[in-house]
Amino acid sequence: MAHKNPRQLFRLVTRLNDGSSHFFIHIDSKADLSTFEELNNLDNLTYLQRYNARWGRYGIVMPLLAGLKKTQTHDFVFDRIIVLSGQDYPIKSNKTINKVLSESPSSIYIDFTPLPDFERWPGADRGGLYRIDKYYFGDRWHERISSRALNLMASYVKVFRRKKPLQMIGYAGSAWMVLDMEAAKYILNFHENHPEYLKFHKDTFVADEVFIHMIIGNSKNETLHSRISNANQHFMIWETPESAHPKLFSIADFEKIAVSKHLFARKFDDTIDSLILDKIDSDLLRKSSIDP
Repeated sequence: MAHKNPRQLFRLVTRLNDGSSHFFIHIDSKADLSTFEELNNLDNLTYLQRYNARWGRYGIVMPLLAGLKKTQTHDFVFDRIIVLSGQDYPIKSNKTINKVLSESPSSIYIDFTPLPDFERWPGADRGGLYRIDKYYFGDRWHERISSRALNLMASYVKVFRRKKPLQMIGYAGSAWMVLDMEAAKYILNFHENHPEYLKFHKDTFVADEVFIHMIIGNSKNETLHSRISNANQHFMIWETPESAHPKLFSIADFEKIAVSKHLFARKFDDTIDSLILDKIDSDLLRKSSIDP
C-alpha cells in the first residue's frame, strides 16, 4: 500500500521480485497515478481498486480486504501473504526470507495485544481502549469537533456509546503482518458473514491496527491459533510510547537495522535519506543500488 514516493515503491518491488512472488499494489486514490508508471515495467504485479486510504480512517482497511480477496482467485498458488507499506524495505535477502517463512513452525506473524495494555499504550491512551470505545471521524477540524461532541454525549448518555460487535474483546497491534492462506480465508469469511463488523470500524481510530487483530484474537479456532506467532517481522523504532508513527530511518540507524533478526524494516523515505537504502542494498542484500 502506497501513497507517495513512487521511485521508492519501484525499488521495493524490484528488490522482492524473485520470480516466485506476486505483488498486489494499492495506490491511494488521492495520489497521482502517472507518477507510478515505472511499475508497469515489472512483471508479477496487479493493481488493486483504488481507495481513499486516509491515515487514521477505516478506508485503509479496504485495500487490505481487496488484496486478500484477489489472492483467493488468482492463478498463482500462494503460501504466504506479506502486508507491506510502500515505505518498508527488506533487510534480509529473498533467499533468507523464503527460508525463514518456509521453515518456521508458525505460518502467521501478527502482533495482537488484548486491550487494555497500559504498558504499551500508557497515559491518555488508556491502554488502547480509546480504539474501541471512542468515536473517530477523522483529523479535519469539523471531523474532530463531531468526534468530540459525540464522545462527550456518550460519556453521559448510554445510548450514544459505542457497542462492540458480537460482544468481541478488543485487540490491537501493528498493521504489518504475514498471513497464510487459511488465515486469509478465515478473515474474509468473517468479514462477509458479519457486515456489522466493518461498520463498527468505520468510526475506529487507525482501524487497520485493530480490524484483523480482533478477528484473530476472538477466534476460537485452535488450529488457526496453533500457526500464529504473536510477533512482527518488521523492525521499527518508536521514540516514545505516544508516537503516532515509527522513527524515520537515516544512515545513522544502519547498525541497529543490521543486527535485527526481522525480515523487513520501516519507515524509510528516499526523498529525505536514500543513503540508508543504498547501504542496506550493498551490505545486507549484496546488491548494487542500481541493480534490479
